[in-house]
Amino acid sequence: MLFLFCFLHSGFAQTVVEEIDSLLPEKLCPDVSTDSTDNLAVSGNSKKSVDYNATLRQYSNWYSFERPDALYAKKYLRQSIAPLAAAALGLGILGMSDFKVQLQESLNWNKDMQVPMFEDQIRYAPYAIGLILPLFGKYPKHKLLHLLPLVTGSYLLSDGVVHQLKEHTAMARPNPLLEHNAFPSQHTAMAFVAATIIHHEFGDYSPWISVSGYTLATWVAYSRVAKNYHWTSDVLVGAAIGTLSTHLVYLSYDFLSDLFTKNNMTFYPYLIEGGGGVYLSLSF
Repeated sequence: MLFLFCFLHSGFAQTVVEEIDSLLPEKLCPDVSTDSTDNLAVSGNSKKSVDYNATLRQYSNWYSFERPDALYAKKYLRQSIAPLAAAALGLGILGMSDFKVQLQESLNWNKDMQVPMFEDQIRYAPYAIGLILPLFGKYPKHKLLHLLPLVTGSYLLSDGVVHQLKEHTAMARPNPLLEHNAFPSQHTAMAFVAATIIHHEFGDYSPWISVSGYTLATWVAYSRVAKNYHWTSDVLVGAAIGTLSTHLVYLSYDFLSDLFTKNNMTFYPYLIEGGGGVYLSLSF
């Protein structure tokens, strides 16, 4: 296995070098005749070096890991205080049956669904913020190759936790005509996943970006209670699951980024004519 790994590693490295060389235009490597002046030779070599480095940066920028912020684990722990408090509050309401019913009766003003609240669409609305901001020069923190697994991982983790809890609790909804799968609210969890991703990717530009995303997610949670689809405890725990799941995925990503950059590791896929592969290197 060690021999095979070394052989593949060597083959990947050679292929990547050849692929990078093939990306360089021939005009960047001019032949300098022996009768050329010294100034011309130096100028040509300098231009070749600058253009070569620029090409390498352009080729590698889309896959490279970046070192996370210092004390990133503490940052996620601090940001998890609010969702943990929401989960504790939701579980506390769940344990007080009379108060839960009274709270529901005071909030479910739209149980006849006469007023459209569009929570099905708004739960994904924070992503509209992420699509609009680049038009104004505000780009996400992570490159697309890394953003895709971050978004996918956050949704899969949150949805998996919600699904398991729904299946094992089989709690009745406030509307008795609906299925017994109230706890927790999947709509709310998905909305808070989207809002938390927008917060992580664009929140450094302005706190109002994060506020906008979380406001949309809060509206989704409120709508589910107002339409009598969920208890207050369902949406509070759903919000906590969506937020904490996203924090956990981002924390795992930062840990891997720290590991890769600290140990001078490079990992990326590459494409060649007729196929492709994955390149992995470790510098000692």
